[in-house]
Amino acid sequence: MNSAVDAQLHFLPSSQSGGPVRHVDLRSPSDGFANVEATEVAVMNAREHADPGLHSSGFELVRSPSAVTNFYDCDLVMGTYYDECKTIAQKLTGAHTTFTYDHIIREPGLQYTGGGTDGSQRKSGVERGGGYISSVHMDYTDNTTWDRYLALHGERVPERASHVYALNFWRPLSPSVDDHPLAVCDARTVRIEDLRETVVYGYGADNYSWHDIGIETFSVSASEHQRWYYYPGMTPDDVLVIKSFDSEGVIGNACPHAAFAHPNPKGEPRRNIELRVLCFCEL
Repeated sequence: MNSAVDAQLHFLPSSQSGGPVRHVDLRSPSDGFANVEATEVAVMNAREHADPGLHSSGFELVRSPSAVTNFYDCDLVMGTYYDECKTIAQKLTGAHTTFTYDHIIREPGLQYTGGGTDGSQRKSGVERGGGYISSVHMDYTDNTTWDRYLALHGERVPERASHVYALNFWRPLSPSVDDHPLAVCDARTVRIEDLRETVVYGYGADNYSWHDIGIETFSVSASEHQRWYYYPGMTPDDVLVIKSFDSEGVIGNACPHAAFAHPNPKGEPRRNIELRVLCFCEL
């Protein structure tokens, strides 16, 4: 395999990084994500680098076949896959308490939002963040708190929590995802001046837990010190675990990411499932 591909990633213009917090409401037809600009980036083959790891680079590939036979069966995913991902999360973080309530299946131009506030599965398009997310972003910021999110599901932050992580589990559903793989940035190569906080309302279908309470995210500008990777040849037995939040600090620990169009695509259009596990480590 080649060590790197030259790919177009879509970044926040550098002139807009470091600005005031931006609010985006996808429930309003007149609102939308920030303008981005395409930048050619060398995306390296992570399989050729021994260094990446969840608690160093902010991402890690885990070989973990799932018992789920149909990921479009929402009840089956909630009853089986959620526990599978929580088990992996506990092994990776040592968490005593884990929560997960939502999952998203991505296809070209659309997404299925499952679980959430009512346990249903609903379809939405690119206007609600569906399809492949090509703009470089981070899922949460240091201003993210979990009280309102957990309260939606009748839970609260554990009183003895000493360390909090949020992990994003990204798994292929199609035999190959090499037409639009996921690029991940080494968390250690991200600097605060690359970022601008963007609070997003209305993401996903209206059963998505963050839909109305809003998600604090970072939009990311390109910088020559960033190091980008991807895993070619991922299969449905693989899951890419991305650290999205770390209570010791998001910057330097959590992982920017984005989909990119592979210059030499292989296989059918990418389908994947993603969900996030919130992990509390206790004293």
